[in-house]
Amino acid sequence: MSHDLRDLPPKRHIARLALCVTAAAFASVAVALPASAAIASPARSPVTSVRADDPNSVPGSGACKSGYVYRDSFEGDGVCVTPEERDKAHAQNPNRQPGSNECQSGYVYRDSFEGDGVCVTPKERDKAHAQNPNRQPGSNECQSGYVYRDSFEGDGVCVTPKERDMWNKFNPNRQPGSNDCKSGYVYRNAWEGDGACVTPGERERWEDWSRDGV
Repeated sequence: MSHDLRDLPPKRHIARLALCVTAAAFASVAVALPASAAIASPARSPVTSVRADDPNSVPGSGACKSGYVYRDSFEGDGVCVTPEERDKAHAQNPNRQPGSNECQSGYVYRDSFEGDGVCVTPKERDKAHAQNPNRQPGSNECQSGYVYRDSFEGDGVCVTPKERDMWNKFNPNRQPGSNDCKSGYVYRNAWEGDGACVTPGERERWEDWSRDGV
């Protein structure tokens, strides 16, 4: 697999918070891709598409089933949830303009990963960016000799090719060079942003664990 940064996909979609110790190895490193230095935040399109495996979406239509809405908790978040769940997600980003993905005056996108639309102060954004020193200043590209770690969906931390390969061994059932799972495997979804590829049966067991708390 080439290490040329031009061969890497320009977009990374969503990294999210971990809920258990297993997640820590992945989620603790979901950091720092850049934002504009200006205080005002540029407009972002609210939703790009729904997830293909979302049970609350209408198959093949890109729309949510009746009674469900786009969660819209970050740029491109097309997961279909109830209005109550959407409002709860929005409450976690109180500094954005109601009804849009734009930040209120004085706040900027954190941009700690591609699609990170959480609105924070410029100081908080700069602190997040300092955790990824190997990227090109003012861009989402890595410096020469570094590549995206890609240990989970949205992981834009810039590391050496050797470090990336080591992290990718934690998820052997995904398609090489992408965030898609191999045929017969699905995202585990044990927590928001969990892109580990497992069998459908394994995912169901994780869902049971999350639901029952055991």
